[in-house]
Amino acid sequence: MKDIFRDLLETEGVHGLVVVSDVGDLVLSRFSEKFSYEEKKLSQVGWATFVIELMGVREAELIYDTARLYIRKSLSGYLIVVLDEEAPVSMVRIGCEAMLPSLDKMKSTGKRISEILRKKIF
Repeated sequence: MKDIFRDLLETEGVHGLVVVSDVGDLVLSRFSEKFSYEEKKLSQVGWATFVIELMGVREAELIYDTARLYIRKSLSGYLIVVLDEEAPVSMVRIGCEAMLPSLDKMKSTGKRISEILRKKIF
């Protein structure tokens, strides 16, 4: 399968990507090699509370002292892009627009497979 995250991760200033479900489950994450240590910190985040606060938000940009988060709503959760201060948000937005259909398709396929397995096994 083609890595749908590669193009966005190769954008200058993008440190990583996080996909969180509508209920706050960490679905997947990918970080560039330089920032792979950040991936370990993700399990400490209260994603359920974060998702509750984002209810109804389609797109957002959160700016902190040393980083930014670009957040985009998908069909079944949120795509969160971790950026540095210099990253071109317009390029990230275009990359997310291109990636969201593939991400939503991947999630819906995974959901169907898990439903089939649940019916067959249990």
